[in-house]
Amino acid sequence: MNNVLRRFGAELARAGRLVYFGGYFSYQLVVASLEVAWDVLTPRSRLQPGIVALPLASRTPVEMTLLTNLVSLTPGTLTVTVNRDPGVLYVHGMYAEDPEAFRKELSTFERRMLAAVRLKDRHVPNGEVS
Repeated sequence: MNNVLRRFGAELARAGRLVYFGGYFSYQLVVASLEVAWDVLTPRSRLQPGIVALPLASRTPVEMTLLTNLVSLTPGTLTVTVNRDPGVLYVHGMYAEDPEAFRKELSTFERRMLAAVRLKDRHVPNGEVS
């Protein structure tokens, strides 16, 4: 019975983290959409395109796929390719004037996504955290 309650509590906490991440992603989506729209509608362009390599904290194919899809859904960014071994994601950004700042922004995004989708301290047999 104690295990069932613990499992229920973990799932409930994860549901809360998923809702939080959904709000965070929605906010990022709106901000990115407004930035791109503003750049299109105004005569002065702020475009500083670039490609950065992001070392991945994602370990499973599902986590990598989710991250690449979320990055590509966000206006102004596009996943170029992902290398699974070692885990590196290459992302094209329309506003990548400072590659290190862009990389940090992507890393923060990945960290928040992983916090939402992973169960805390739950290990599966092959050592990956789900």
